[in-house]
Amino acid sequence: MLEFQKQILTDVVAEDGLLITSTGLGLFDILCSFTKLYTEGNHLVLLLNTLPEQEQLLQEQLITQGVSTRNLVRRIEYNTPAEKRCGMYREGGVFSITTRILAVDMLLERVPTALINGIIVYNAHRVKPNSMEELILRIYRDHNQEGFIKAFSDQPQQFVTGFAPLQTTLKSLFLRKVHLWPRFHVLVAENLSQTNSDVIELRQPLTESLETIQQSLCQCMDETLSELRRSNPTIDVAEIKVENSFFKSFDLIVRRQLDPIWHRVSPASKQLVGDLKILRQLLSYLTTYDCVSFYSFIETVIAANTPQEGRQMRQSQWLFLESGNRAIETARKRLYVKKGDPEFDQFPDSAPDSNIPAHIKLVLEEQPKWHLLKNILKEIERDILDLNYGEGAPVLIMVTEKRTCSQLKSYIASSDESHQPFLSRLAHNFFKWRVNIHKIQTNASKETPPPVPASNRGRAPPNKRRRVRGGSAVAAASGPGRSSTLAETFKEDVIETVSLLDIEYDEEDDDTFKAVGPLPDEYEIKYGQDDILPSFREIPNNSLITIQCYEDDTNEQTLRDVQPRIIIMFDPNPAFVRQIEVYRASHPTIQVRVYFMLYENSVEEQNYLTLIRKEKESFEKLIHEKSIMAITLPEKRKEREFEIIRTSSRIAGGQIKTTTERPVVIVDMREFRSSLPPILYAEGMKILPCTLQVGDYILSPDMCVERKSISDMIQSFASGRLFTQCESMSAHYKIPILLIEFDQNKSFSLQSLSDMKDNIRITDTSSKLVLLTLAFPKLRIIWSSSPNETAKIFLELKKTEDEPDSKKATAIGADGEDGDTIYNMTPQDILRSMPGVTSINYKLIMNQIQDLDELMHLSQKRINDMIGEEQGRKLYQFIHKKGNQTVSETKLRKILEANIKLKQQLDISRIPVSEASRSLIEYCQSNTDLMIPSVWGNRHPDPFAEPANGCGGSCLIM
Repeated sequence: MLEFQKQILTDVVAEDGLLITSTGLGLFDILCSFTKLYTEGNHLVLLLNTLPEQEQLLQEQLITQGVSTRNLVRRIEYNTPAEKRCGMYREGGVFSITTRILAVDMLLERVPTALINGIIVYNAHRVKPNSMEELILRIYRDHNQEGFIKAFSDQPQQFVTGFAPLQTTLKSLFLRKVHLWPRFHVLVAENLSQTNSDVIELRQPLTESLETIQQSLCQCMDETLSELRRSNPTIDVAEIKVENSFFKSFDLIVRRQLDPIWHRVSPASKQLVGDLKILRQLLSYLTTYDCVSFYSFIETVIAANTPQEGRQMRQSQWLFLESGNRAIETARKRLYVKKGDPEFDQFPDSAPDSNIPAHIKLVLEEQPKWHLLKNILKEIERDILDLNYGEGAPVLIMVTEKRTCSQLKSYIASSDESHQPFLSRLAHNFFKWRVNIHKIQTNASKETPPPVPASNRGRAPPNKRRRVRGGSAVAAASGPGRSSTLAETFKEDVIETVSLLDIEYDEEDDDTFKAVGPLPDEYEIKYGQDDILPSFREIPNNSLITIQCYEDDTNEQTLRDVQPRIIIMFDPNPAFVRQIEVYRASHPTIQVRVYFMLYENSVEEQNYLTLIRKEKESFEKLIHEKSIMAITLPEKRKEREFEIIRTSSRIAGGQIKTTTERPVVIVDMREFRSSLPPILYAEGMKILPCTLQVGDYILSPDMCVERKSISDMIQSFASGRLFTQCESMSAHYKIPILLIEFDQNKSFSLQSLSDMKDNIRITDTSSKLVLLTLAFPKLRIIWSSSPNETAKIFLELKKTEDEPDSKKATAIGADGEDGDTIYNMTPQDILRSMPGVTSINYKLIMNQIQDLDELMHLSQKRINDMIGEEQGRKLYQFIHKKGNQTVSETKLRKILEANIKLKQQLDISRIPVSEASRSLIEYCQSNTDLMIPSVWGNRHPDPFAEPANGCGGSCLIM
């Protein structure tokens, strides 16, 4: 380790705190060294927030540092049984565990929290308020004040957004100290400046066509930003600028400002937000994708914005700008020219190909860096004999994307004239793909010809595949959180269609595929039948050219494994530049030559310089905030007093008591993906994780809550899952509640004004909610603006309720599945709709009688013996009440057909249980020959006040 790394490790060990370093300074090595301290001895240390590849790399690092396999970091996954986890915790060691599993184990006291020596939080920039990490650390500090908490991060930009971000993160981590180590730190600068500086910077100019496309796309982005600022004057103009729009974080900046007013944002502005992302991706792909892949990406954008018959859609406005048209036309001319273009006669005729039209000539402009890379490799080939005593030296080429790895491999391999040119093969696959798409369109139009208006005659048939994928993505841009689907679809489609065709070529032409098969007889004679692949020989490391992607923590391991003497940075990356500096400082005897390739006066150069500047500014802001922020003193949380209202007939209005006992809330295991359980625990409630069959939260023996976000509610309506969930809650609980929870950073609005239509439609979300309240009169709906408001509502609801029982809550609905599979649902629905029949005793009746007709002829004594005197009396009086007629099961089946219409409106998969009585009443009111009283609809009394007229018995809590 270098001197500054040793000092960082000393600071971390000495005092709890949050360590923030510049990217590339060896943070992962520091984590490995710190973890090694606790692999020996009797320790219990928990490691959070590591990715699977980081865990694997950590294991390898510890092995190389001499740690025995018995003391390595042990992984606890979702499929590890609870009993085994308890035993592993008590054995001790260092454990890497997911936050969801650890939170559940700590709440259920499976982990000896008081015996935990410490918790390590890697990637601390991902820890947000009300996250699972905060819940774990809160439980840890409530029961253990002695153990340590260490947090690590190398993303300083993540700690400077928002109000007091550093202080907020420290509060979530329960830390008071922060260690800042930027690249300009004195000790870091001294250690890294003592290395050799054999760096060759190569600034490659853009071609004329690339520069034209870049300028045109930048103009489109500038026009889009200007239109967005004009349409939304309330947003912060300082951050909405072209320089910031080149980064992925710009999407978050725009959405963060527009989310609170998303319901007032016009569809045109929402389209502009999606256009900015597309333009940013085009600028990024311009220098990384070849001309064929780049133009195919543009074609998907155009196809997605093509108007479709019978559907309204909003097209991207930048496509209608002169600069947008110029960018598209220039991108096409990089791939091919056609008759009518001024440049057509300048290019030779293409080789005859059935997939390429005769009026097209291929241009196939290479990326400028490709030719530059080939010159660098030739230079290295001349100079490599002088290195390593004439034995050569390993070469490492670093790129940004895996696709670039494949491109460079194919390009370098195709330098021999005997191979088909790399770009020609891609162009062949591109036009072949076009032909296949045209065939699909033709076949589809022959099978189901759509009605063509007179204004559309003579046009080419719409692209069926693009219409489904791209069109839906564009339509989804009208809703919040869906603008990313369009760009992701484009990228996946380009990679899928082009890359798969590349693999097909390799399988046909590559000699390695032809070599697979039985060995010739001479091999068996020479090597024997027991030898496996004896013709392989080890290739010396000095003659290898390795092409690798930037992968953060694994880059340092790559440098140690390959030990390159020559490094070519095909794509610029500030973090890897520092990793090279650390590598050269750690190995001062190795002479390393670095080739740094950069497009001159390009967006790539601008992004590289901006990243360096932003990191420097981020550390300056962090240093300033560290000097002025308020530091909270550690103190043990006091016991909070809760008010409980107990009704009594002797005291008017009941009595109010205060207690320090924490209210109990039973939470379904799946709900630990949300932020509500940490907030409930922070409000002083006792959380009991259980696997619930009915509901998400159980507040009392009679009160069950099903929590839905807006997106989840829409999906549940479409699949019918919400109807089934409300059905189960109504059958097993007196007070079923549907909690509709909004994001506190987004608008508190179910629908935007632009999405509301003049006429009421059955497919609208609001209409489905109305039908849901009509279908379940007992159902209460709670509208909550944020999870924090939900916690306050839960506290208010629990004031007058008893505490729930976890055993009873988990048992409810657990045996309901057997009844659904054994018994016919229709007579079961009728039986459960009768007075005196509950969710507990209905199975007792079905087990002792054959059908409903037999039930109608039973004596009161027999009914009382089955379900008890009180419930039996209600059931017997209902069956034999004067004026009733015995209704056979066959006739009841016909009656229930009236319910099918409601089923279709709510998109459910079967007839609901609780709707049987209401459908019978409505049907019998229009059929006088069947006299069935309305008491079937009042099986359970309303626990709340009398509902207002027309509300369907539902309670709306704002």
